[in-house]
Amino acid sequence: MVSRAGSLRQSNTEGLSLAEILTLPPQQRKIVQWLMKHSQSGVTLKEVAAHIGASEPATLALLDDLVEEGFVQEFLSADDICYRILLAAKRGFLQENLQQALAPGSPLAVILNPSSSDSVISVGSSLEIYVTVTNKGAESALIDVFIEELSPSLLQWCDAPCQRLALGANSSSEVFFTFTVPASVSPGIYQYQIIVDAPQHYPEDTPIRYPRRIQVLPGLERVVRVSDPTLTLSPPTSSRSPAQIPPNGVLQVNVKVHNRSDRVDRFRLTIPDIDSSWYTVLYPEGLETVGLVTPNMGLDLNPGEQGDIIVMFQPPASAVAGLYYPTVRLYSINNSDLVLLDVVYLEVLPFHLMHVELLTVVGKVKRKSGRYELRVTNAGNTARSITCNTLAVDEDDSCTYKVTPGLLQVLPGEKASLQVTVEPVKWWRRPLFAASRLINFRVELEDQQELPISNATPQGTLIWEPRPLWQFLLLLLTALGTLGALIFVLWWLFFRPPAVPKILQFAASDNLYQAANGDFVRLNWRIRNPKQLQSLEVTGLLADGTAAVQPLSYKFNGRLPEELKPFCQMAAVLTCTNIPTDARKTGDYVFEIKAFSKNNQEVAADTIKTNNVKILPEPEAKIVEFSSAKPVYQEVLAPLENSNVRTESKFLLSADRIRLNWRINNLEKVKELQVIGRSPEGLVNSPLQRYDLSKGLPNELKAFCDSFQNQLICRNVPGNNRGAGNYIFEILLFSNTSPDKPTDGKKTDTIQVKALPSKILEFQINGINASTKYLIPINPGKPKAPIKLSWKVGLSKNVKVELLPAPGNIPTTGTILYPISQEPSSETITLQVVGADGEKISRSVTIQTFIPAPPPQPKAPAKTKTSSPQQKQNPTPTTGKPSSQPTLNPTPSPSKVPPTAPIIPPPPPTPAGSTNNPPNGSTPSAQPTPTSPPITTPNSPTPSDPGKLSPSELPPQF
Repeated sequence: MVSRAGSLRQSNTEGLSLAEILTLPPQQRKIVQWLMKHSQSGVTLKEVAAHIGASEPATLALLDDLVEEGFVQEFLSADDICYRILLAAKRGFLQENLQQALAPGSPLAVILNPSSSDSVISVGSSLEIYVTVTNKGAESALIDVFIEELSPSLLQWCDAPCQRLALGANSSSEVFFTFTVPASVSPGIYQYQIIVDAPQHYPEDTPIRYPRRIQVLPGLERVVRVSDPTLTLSPPTSSRSPAQIPPNGVLQVNVKVHNRSDRVDRFRLTIPDIDSSWYTVLYPEGLETVGLVTPNMGLDLNPGEQGDIIVMFQPPASAVAGLYYPTVRLYSINNSDLVLLDVVYLEVLPFHLMHVELLTVVGKVKRKSGRYELRVTNAGNTARSITCNTLAVDEDDSCTYKVTPGLLQVLPGEKASLQVTVEPVKWWRRPLFAASRLINFRVELEDQQELPISNATPQGTLIWEPRPLWQFLLLLLTALGTLGALIFVLWWLFFRPPAVPKILQFAASDNLYQAANGDFVRLNWRIRNPKQLQSLEVTGLLADGTAAVQPLSYKFNGRLPEELKPFCQMAAVLTCTNIPTDARKTGDYVFEIKAFSKNNQEVAADTIKTNNVKILPEPEAKIVEFSSAKPVYQEVLAPLENSNVRTESKFLLSADRIRLNWRINNLEKVKELQVIGRSPEGLVNSPLQRYDLSKGLPNELKAFCDSFQNQLICRNVPGNNRGAGNYIFEILLFSNTSPDKPTDGKKTDTIQVKALPSKILEFQINGINASTKYLIPINPGKPKAPIKLSWKVGLSKNVKVELLPAPGNIPTTGTILYPISQEPSSETITLQVVGADGEKISRSVTIQTFIPAPPPQPKAPAKTKTSSPQQKQNPTPTTGKPSSQPTLNPTPSPSKVPPTAPIIPPPPPTPAGSTNNPPNGSTPSAQPTPTSPPITTPNSPTPSDPGKLSPSELPPQF
């Protein structure tokens, strides 16, 4: 076993990152990977040497380098030096992906399909990406898989950008994301990330990020007409065989255009996907005038002709190496809506050029570290990954070297830098009063892809200055300090004055006390040097500074007083706990303690006060809950007493009783409860109810309430509500200490009692149920008697009853005389009922008055008489039997109304085949004869005007 002198070394670095494992030399990488499996228990030098098959001195040198770089930690175990790995925390998605690859014990495994990070899609198409997640851990986990947008509006293409999986141990599942690219999206490259995160179950291993991108190509016109022009690219390219362009090279592409139309056309060419500096479009030169050649801004073709357009692709020097898919678009002057597209597949070849420069920031040191900056410029067109390592040139191990960061990611055309710290650690090697010491070192740069690097090993020099002359004074100062310390010890042991008592701690046992529990304030204190204590004085003050309790005084004289022995212990420190005081009343207290020493009994050696100590009053009764059993109630019909026949008039309309629930704390302090109900406008609609609890639970609450642990719990207590409407109940609590003023109160939410729907029970004219329409003959010389209207509305209260058009508002039950118009007219009488909830119901009847035509006069056979226009317009009507149609059908004409009926409702229907006999048993005839003139009465109808429609021919009036 190889042993070393000195203490074990600890590194101040952040540990070994998983990305740096790839940069280690083979032997060190083998040691690190083996230590990862034994990082907890540790391994000895002998075990490491046996594993790698090397000697112990060579193995020790490798381990020393790993310890100095902070990758391995030394520790002492069982009288032997052991080693274990030090891993750094994760830094970014690149290191997380490396950890997934290098640490097979990661709890989550993710497979993406398609696996390529680049996807190509044209506008209007869809793309599906499948993500398979496997939970390799020992517990179930909730795993979120979602899309993080890096390009604007990309999330709008995905129908479900956030999904969640619940996976048990050793199980897997799959989610997929569908991207639908709208037709209005501009072609280009859109970047995004797929993130797998399990923050609740695997916070140390997630989130896992997968950067991806989507290249959107323009949509191609699939419909080609015979007369449409065509274009052909030469040389032909494809995604598998793209045209290669060397750095600063030029690629010529010929675009052959064929004008297949019957018109002269001009064509222009554009490439919208790439910058205009990447290409040049050359059109054939034309002859505008004799001897003058001018460049063309387009290709002019006659019908049926073909021509070439030359496109020169020359990517700039800053173009990143890789594949490009620019789209060539041809425009036609004749047909501006025509879209002709083709794709050119280009590959910019890579070239590699790196510039390395080592700058000195601090190159001359005494006790601190030297600092250097290594600047790397990527002048090529590919991304470079550079690992850095610092070594001593002269095999001088007096310094440690630290490179931050150890891995550089340099994009094309960008610069990066790293810090190199050189720290001298072996202080005894610093030169003494002579020339400075030069420490040479070099920085080794290595490309992970083994690409060439110019100046891959820059060298630097650290100047370690010699010790100054003033350091000789340190020895003298050390000697003087030692002498002074010896003198102080002698003074402390033999000449120092006696110590005085010192109060280390003084406070109450608790800052809050309850007066309801009979608590009183207790004090705790700790005093150093109790042997020098003569007496203690404890005083209690209220918050305003006045004395609150009787002062306490304790005499010591070198021993513990008898009254304090149950509560105190005296040693090097006097410790007393739970010392009782007289503070029992409600209020805020501040206690003060004064310690008097034996040497000076007049002036207190130390004084200290407590924080504010509060004794809380007894809790008051409080309403914890007050609400209705349900928010909506309904009016009900209750049968009247001593009523055997159940008709609507034998029921009493009443509101369902509102049921109230409440819960009250500290029941023993409640004197009275008051419950009152009001409308939302503040009007009392439920009278006040009082419940006296001073002598226990009242009889009216025993069926609904119960007391438990000094709480009153009441359920379904009936409220004193009346009728339909909105109620807000309030409960007021009166305590024994304040019987005249409520100490607490609560209100319920608005409680609704719905009214029963209204119903028109009766609507009659002259004691008979009203029909839809009535015909009434009138006589101008004799006024018509009014009709008698009666009505009855039931099943609901708080309704509005109206008789329209007049008199308007009426009671729910009543009778009025309604006048009849003395002129021919038609009037509709409506009985309208508006319920409490705004619902309307109505019944209508139409009253039509008319003047009967005069009876016809018998004709004189021997005498001719010129008929008047009035007689020509009123021919003699024929009599007939009344109509037997239902009420809703048109009413009969005035000539068919029975002559003796003053008011003529539609007659009831008669059976089929039956006939209606006129009054007095006479048989109806087609027309009156001269010998038997028609019998008329004052109220009988007259024949209608032949120039007008009879009432039976008019449509029903409602």
